[in-house]
Amino acid sequence: MEQGKRIKRSEATWRELFARQAGSGLSVQEFCRGEGINPGVFRRWRSVLNQAKVEDRKSGTTAKTIAPFIDIGTVDAGRSGFEVRLDLGAGVVLSIARG
Repeated sequence: MEQGKRIKRSEATWRELFARQAGSGLSVQEFCRGEGINPGVFRRWRSVLNQAKVEDRKSGTTAKTIAPFIDIGTVDAGRSGFEVRLDLGAGVVLSIARG
């Protein structure tokens, strides 16, 4: 059996994949088959990142030191406008709007 090419994914990419799987209604096995991901690797990364989150809580790491993933849903061209505003601190605000 031929092995597929290894793909290096960032922590943010794995977290996005976990969120997509959770929202898909598919089992890990079904989701991974559709994405071409080894289910064992998917589960291992989920476990590693969940463990890191638990250790951060125990050590007192705050959300300000970790950039969380914020799912704003699918931006569909057929929908009406939207606006996303991020207060980056020190008086800097990033605003993205459509419509």
